[in-house]
Amino acid sequence: MLNSAWRAALCALTGIGLTVAFVPSASADVTPCADDIICTGIHEPGSGGTPGGGSTGGGGGSGSDTCSWNGQPVPCWRDDLGWFSSGCYYRLAKPQPLETEDVWDGKTGKDGAIYDRACLGNEAPGSVFLAQPPGGMKPPTPRQLAFDALDQIKVARPVLHAAPQTDAVVGSPVWFWFDATPQSAGPISHAVPGPGYTVTTTVTLKQVVWSVDDGPAGGRSQEFTCSDPGTPFAVGQTPSCSHIFARSSAAMADHAYTVRVALLWRVTAKTSANTDIDMADFTWRSEFPGLTLRIPVNEVQVLN
Repeated sequence: MLNSAWRAALCALTGIGLTVAFVPSASADVTPCADDIICTGIHEPGSGGTPGGGSTGGGGGSGSDTCSWNGQPVPCWRDDLGWFSSGCYYRLAKPQPLETEDVWDGKTGKDGAIYDRACLGNEAPGSVFLAQPPGGMKPPTPRQLAFDALDQIKVARPVLHAAPQTDAVVGSPVWFWFDATPQSAGPISHAVPGPGYTVTTTVTLKQVVWSVDDGPAGGRSQEFTCSDPGTPFAVGQTPSCSHIFARSSAAMADHAYTVRVALLWRVTAKTSANTDIDMADFTWRSEFPGLTLRIPVNEVQVLN
């Protein structure tokens, strides 16, 4: 099925005047990929895709150069679709498909590369092999390569802990932490090659966001943040990350609160010439679906 981000990019074609008036018939407009075609959604900084929000795709900007199609002006470059050439937009597929896939048609990476293609004619969008890049294809910027490297960074699912986890009480701090390993707490780096240089992106843990379903109205999630993975419980020590429950969990499902975690990362990038790439406006968020802690919280009754 067509990736939703890629579908959004194709729909955005209508925003630059690419309507059926440009082609012989309505059937010649850009159409969604058939179910048996692999489509790849791409996001780039500066396009409609918002890296900070974890989303992909969206409407793209264009360069100052203008190309033409059937007598109508079209952008030569769109951030969300790529470079325009002979009625189609092309961009390098990332990651490249395995060379065993049919799209290579017996070729290998030594012969050329696979490009995502969206045409203004009646060809369905999809992936194609090209021995050479389309003429005048815009090279990636260092910042785009920095985000390509970020896409390759994998954060390990953290192992969550709480103390006490089985006999917590209202009004008493509960410690929270996770096992801090290089792959779960960073810093983590990845490098990608560019045209004559290499870009290395590094993520450093900025904040840990814990979410607990003990909001004031009950059942509503509230968040508290910590600046580090937290310190493991030790008698006589002070927690660096804790939460105080204001009411018992008796009314919750299974009589326990649910705790989740997300990690916010500071992103930096450099070229192999040790030139900084400005990433100051971007914070990367890692979430872990299905990763939870269950905390039963009791209320202690005191008789006077």
